Amino acid sequence: MRRLHLKLYLAIVGTMVVFLIAGTVVWHHLVAPSMAMGGIESATQLAAEMLNKGEHDPARERDVVIALSRQLHANVVLYDAQGSPLVHFGGHAGELTREELADPGWLISQTGPALNQLLEDGRHLTVRPRQRYLLHGLHFGILFISIAAALALLTYPITRGITARLARLQTGVLQFGEGNLSARVKVEGRDEVATLAKSFNESAERIEQLMRAHQLLIANCSHELRTPLARIRLGLDRVSGTDAKASDEIARSITELDALIGEMLLSSRLDVAQGIERAEPVDLLALAAEEAAHFDLEASGDAVILNADSMLLRRLVRNLLENAQIHAGGATSLLVGRSGRHASLVIEDAGAGVPGADRDKIFEPFYRASTATQSSGAGLGLSIVRQIARAHGGSVEYASRPEGGSRFTVTIPL
Repeated sequence: MRRLHLKLYLAIVGTMVVFLIAGTVVWHHLVAPSMAMGGIESATQLAAEMLNKGEHDPARERDVVIALSRQLHANVVLYDAQGSPLVHFGGHAGELTREELADPGWLISQTGPALNQLLEDGRHLTVRPRQRYLLHGLHFGILFISIAAALALLTYPITRGITARLARLQTGVLQFGEGNLSARVKVEGRDEVATLAKSFNESAERIEQLMRAHQLLIANCSHELRTPLARIRLGLDRVSGTDAKASDEIARSITELDALIGEMLLSSRLDVAQGIERAEPVDLLALAAEEAAHFDLEASGDAVILNADSMLLRRLVRNLLENAQIHAGGATSLLVGRSGRHASLVIEDAGAGVPGADRDKIFEPFYRASTATQSSGAGLGLSIVRQIARAHGGSVEYASRPEGGSRFTVTIPL
């Protein structure tokens, strides 16, 4: 994908290149010939004045003709009054040959228009440029190229500076979209980009306030529901003569509702905190082994020590094992390892796996897979796993096993 600053830069440089080419063409066809002819005429007149002064000196006349020829890059011939060549020179090519002097047609075909200057004694000086004035305006072309190169070098940091603010704005938007509600961008300048950054910050502030209010509402409601549930449980225990089966069903429902409220409280607390409240050295292998023992499973791997919230890590491991118990009949392996500066926790099962349509949504709150049963829970277990992993700066991923079943991998930086 082509960056915006490159588009702006190439547009400006392209404009300068077109201007340079057009200016060179105009200069070469309109300005340079007239200025070149003016310079040739002036030089020829000056040489004629030098040849008019003093008596005839073949050596001095030859020096004048050679100097004029080399300066103008032209064929210069000094003829006597009868039209015979006295001195002739062809620029840096050296003296003209007898064949070239004897064949005026060849001489004219190899050069531009001739300029004749009549001397006082009847002699005349003929100058025929060897090129079409291109070299005469070469320094102007070099000047144009130098200006264009300087502008190109100065334009790049300007265009890059403009689009760099857009890049920083994009970074802030991506962070906000990934769940970092406190992400803001720096307002730089007073142009449209600054206005856009300011609008983004204002919108992000309103969204963050709404989300905080929503999270606090859920947390407070969940907390307040605990009190009536406790009264219902207490009242149920005091009621006599109630059908035992009905009482057991009501008690089970109260227990499920109480567990759901606990999960909602934990989820809301993790959302509000956006990180762990306390950190202590934790042996991840020992912690995983203690939780796995409740599911008749042995943990294996390496002893890894990391700074973390032990209560949250226990909940993470327990939720993954409970998820495997509910959906796959139990986990088949629990492996703790270390990869570089990260600790990893891998839990596998031999169940049916997660359908492809559900794999991107299983970590969303209250999402239940299409194959879930009525007793599969409320859909907060894996969501809390992801929240705990993110609170520790890590992540959790799902992958299907080649031999069948599921693999959940939790990665946490040490």
